[in-house]
Amino acid sequence: MPRWLEFALVIAVVAVLALSIAQSATRLAERRVQLEERVEALLERDAVTLLDFVELLGDPDELAVVACDGAKCVKAVWNLSYKSVDCWKRLVVVLNEEERRVFYAEWVDLIVIERTEAGAVCREAPR
Repeated sequence: MPRWLEFALVIAVVAVLALSIAQSATRLAERRVQLEERVEALLERDAVTLLDFVELLGDPDELAVVACDGAKCVKAVWNLSYKSVDCWKRLVVVLNEEERRVFYAEWVDLIVIERTEAGAVCREAPR
């Protein structure tokens, strides 16, 4: 096989691999954006409950009863990750279940501080 043909084949294989990696990264970014949009839509609704968030995100990593404006509210925390991103974001939501409204919500960026056999250990990224 001529040298120029071998070179052309190598270039073609590299180009296909690069395109495949770029498409995969684009799909992951699109999924993150879609999830953020769905969460933001929940946060903007007039009536929302913890169950709405659980249906979208699954069971929260942390759940507690807290006070908000003199009422009892539910504070739920989800640490969100992806197959390619172990520690992506933390969503903190405080809901007034009686009034069915969001009292407080915050997105927090996460970073990996340690990797163990059980998985990554996440911590809030410095702001």
